[in-house]
Amino acid sequence: MENVEILKSGRKSKKVKILCASRAGVATCSRITDEIKKFLSKNHIEFEITECMTSDIDFCCKDVDLVISMTQLPPKIGKPIISGVPFMTGNELERTKKEILKILKD
Repeated sequence: MENVEILKSGRKSKKVKILCASRAGVATCSRITDEIKKFLSKNHIEFEITECMTSDIDFCCKDVDLVISMTQLPPKIGKPIISGVPFMTGNELERTKKEILKILKD
């Protein structure tokens, strides 16, 4: 089921679903999701973010548009994967944000 919201302009906007994964799934994901929430809100993108442990990725990624992970994930999950490391280090953060926008707007 697709989650669609009608904007004030009258056009439809799909709420994107993002999964944030790390080994422990707690503090690291929380820090990353805080940054992603600010970034997506600034870009007027409706979103829902779920956090999980990397070991649960197969179960959790079924209904998401994008996975942001702090660890290497197998491509078999069949979803776009972005490294969450730039959100922790600041290195290549702008490039990563542009890549996220490109994926979510397609």
